[in-house]
Amino acid sequence: MKTKTVYRVYVDYEKEEQWLNEMAAQGWLLERFKIGRYVFSKGEPGTYMYRIELLEELPNHTRSKAYLEFLDEMGIEVVDTSFRWIFLRKRTEDGPFHLYSDFDSMIAKTNRVLQLYQVVLLVNIIAVCINVISPFAVWVIWPNIALAAFIAYLIQRQTQKLRTLKGLREISEQD
Repeated sequence: MKTKTVYRVYVDYEKEEQWLNEMAAQGWLLERFKIGRYVFSKGEPGTYMYRIELLEELPNHTRSKAYLEFLDEMGIEVVDTSFRWIFLRKRTEDGPFHLYSDFDSMIAKTNRVLQLYQVVLLVNIIAVCINVISPFAVWVIWPNIALAAFIAYLIQRQTQKLRTLKGLREISEQD
């Protein structure tokens, strides 16, 4: 079996998901993932569609296990996990691959991603403050500030997405 390893770093899971589906359309099927390292196997182009999900708990938590069993019953395969992120795929021949069918669950996922970004931003701000107060590693301050600014941008995008979803939910409830 022909395999291919690609190293990439994504902070936007939607772009990552789009890239995985482009790779699948070319016949490169994701088999494993670990922190920026993607391992693909060569297969039939367009066999699978991929989705990336952020669980509420770690994959070994009881609620997560129940959710993963539900996905398995729906014909959705867990390709790999990374912390609370899970990489999923479903055979294209089985129809569209949508994880959410209502606005409330889309809003809940967007909130989980937003909270994750906020925690990462807080950790970076604390790291910057510690380095300013007690310069342990001064060279780390500027990359941390740049990362914090980028995460703030992602938070702004997720917040906008959350507002849009809530607005769409309100419109759908008026009908």
